[in-house]
Amino acid sequence: MSDYTAAELQEMEAEFSAMDAEFAGLGLEELDSEFGEAFAELDAELDAAGISTLDVDAMSIAEMADNDYDAQFIGRFLRNKAQKLIATVVRLVKRYGKCAKCAPKVLTAVKYFKAKKYASAIRAAYDAYRCIRACTKK
Repeated sequence: MSDYTAAELQEMEAEFSAMDAEFAGLGLEELDSEFGEAFAELDAELDAAGISTLDVDAMSIAEMADNDYDAQFIGRFLRNKAQKLIATVVRLVKRYGKCAKCAPKVLTAVKYFKAKKYASAIRAAYDAYRCIRACTKK
C-alpha cells in the first residue's frame, strides 16, 4: 500500500499527467521503446565501469539550422523547455523524499543545462522524471 494520502496521490497523478504531456511532444517515449533495452544495457555497463556520463561531440544547433534566426529560435526553445522541465523535476525530487536516489539524475540534467547542452539536459530530465515516477509507485 502507498505511503501517500488520497489527496497526495491525486495531486501526484495530476503532476505526472502534465509531465507526460510535456515529454510526449518531444517523442522521448518513442525513442525509449525503440532503443530502450540497448541504452539500458549500455547505461548499466557505464555505471559498472564508474562512468556516468560521456561528453560526445555533436553537431551544434547552428550547424543543423538553415540560418541564424532558426538557430536562435531552436536554441531558445530548447533552453526554455529544458529550464521548465528541470525546475519541475527538482521540485518533485524535493517533494518526494523517498526519491532521493533520483537526485543524481536531476543533477546530471542541471549540469547539462549549465553546459548549454539543452537537448541532453531534456533527456536527462526525462530520465530523472521516470526515476521519480517509479519510486513513488512503491
